[in-house]
Formats: sequence, C-alpha cells, structure tokens
Amino acid sequence: MRAYLVLNLFMLTYFQFASLRLCVKLFILIILLSSLYCAKFKKMVRSAFIALVVALCCFHQPGFAQVEPLVMQAAEAQLPVFIARIPGGQEASYGFTSEDNMEQCTIGKPYRTLVFTSEFYTTKLEDDVNYLSIKNEWLVPVTITGQNRVLLTVAGNPGNFSVSGMKWVALAKELQQKSTGLNTSDTWYLLQVTPLSADFVVTEHDNSFVEAQFIPLASAVSAIPTLGKNKKATYTLEEVQQMIKDVVGKKTPAKDPPKKKLKKKSKN
Repeated sequence: MRAYLVLNLFMLTYFQFASLRLCVKLFILIILLSSLYCAKFKKMVRSAFIALVVALCCFHQPGFAQVEPLVMQAAEAQLPVFIARIPGGQEASYGFTSEDNMEQCTIGKPYRTLVFTSEFYTTKLEDDVNYLSIKNEWLVPVTITGQNRVLLTVAGNPGNFSVSGMKWVALAKELQQKSTGLNTSDTWYLLQVTPLSADFVVTEHDNSFVEAQFIPLASAVSAIPTLGKNKKATYTLEEVQQMIKDVVGKKTPAKDPPKKKLKKKSKN
C-alpha cells in the first residue's frame, strides 16, 4: 500500500512537468502496477482516477495565443542589446539609417517557424498524415514608424526565451508586404522548405492547418515553377505539399512508406 501511495505522489509531481500524453501513459502504467500488487483493485483505480483529475486541474501549458505575447516581451526586453551592437556607420546592414531614432523601435507580430518532417521528403504522400512540425522559434519584426526594418530570432520555452540574432532585412520587408490585410488575431508562421530554399507565410486560426492560408514568398515562386504559372495569392496545405513534392521528386524519388511486418502465428 505504501508503494502505491508513493506512485500516486510521483504521478502528481510528474504532471507538473511532463506533457499530457506522457502523463496519461504514466497513469495507465500505475493502474497496471496496482492490479499486480494490490488486492483491492477497484478502490485503487478509483483513487488513481481522482489523482488524475486533480493533476489535470493543476496541469497548465500555454497555448499559441498565450505564448505569442511572451515571445514579444522577450524580444522587446533584449532588443536594446542588439541595437547597441550595431557598428557605427553600418546601420544600413541592419535595415536602419543614420537618421533613425533607435528609441522609436517597436516589436511587431511574430512568425513562428514551421517545417516539413523528414518523412515528407522521403516517402510518398498519404492521406490523414501530418507532415508539419512546429518549432519553438520565432522571427520577430523590429519596426520604426510602422515599417519593418529587421528580424529578431527568438527561441526557447515560456520563461526561458532568448534572442539569438538580428538579421534578414529583405525578408522583414517582404513579410510585412505579404502580411498586409491578414487577421492579426490569427497565428502567423513562416514555413521554411529547406531543400528548395523556399518560404511561405502561413496564417491559421483554429490550431489546424487544414483551412490555413499559404502565401508564397519570392523565394518559393523562384523555386517552384507552378507558383509562377498559377499566380494565385494563397494556396491550401494540400496544394503546397503536392507542388513541393513534384519539384523535390524530380531530384530525389520518394520511397514507399515502410510496411509493417506481420507477426507469424505460432503453431500450437
């Protein structure tokens, strides 16, 4: 019984730091262990269930909408450090002029980094498979009088965000141009297609990319011929995935997804 209580206590502590999926797995494991070492299984399941409910009430993980202000706060707090590092006479290399008042610099809406998984590039497309990976990295515009000048790179987790660099002057201006008219309450991403050196602005509002809008930047139009022919303003995820696969496939043929091995039935 004492061992069981220790396990329950450990579960409550673990919920504060682990992901929800791992915590649920731990809960199932505790139930299985309880069934092996305790005779009063029903009571223990009830107790474990209560512990799970309590832990879920304590569990908190900031959503995308909650993280964005924290990213902007970190960028704003660390911006003066990077402004001070600009060598005299080289303001233009960072999107500024010698006449700019650096005290007027403000932080714009961040773009979270989005990439395709390795499986996307190496296997054939399948329905109902998520090939997107959201990174804990943001590109945050630095603006003066409402104009993007440069981008700060912010990475980390809530409570531990840090700025690693300030660059991409041309990209900062293009992002502002492509984002004009977009809903600022949506979450904005920058999809980086590394093998093609192509980028897309992505905007979504329901934590799903099924209905998200994909807006190609100049790098994407240059790398993907279909974009230059269609000349559409926005594309769907399905359209973008197929266009990229068509280009990448010409360079490296995709492999079929690995087949699951069937277990041989043992003869009794």
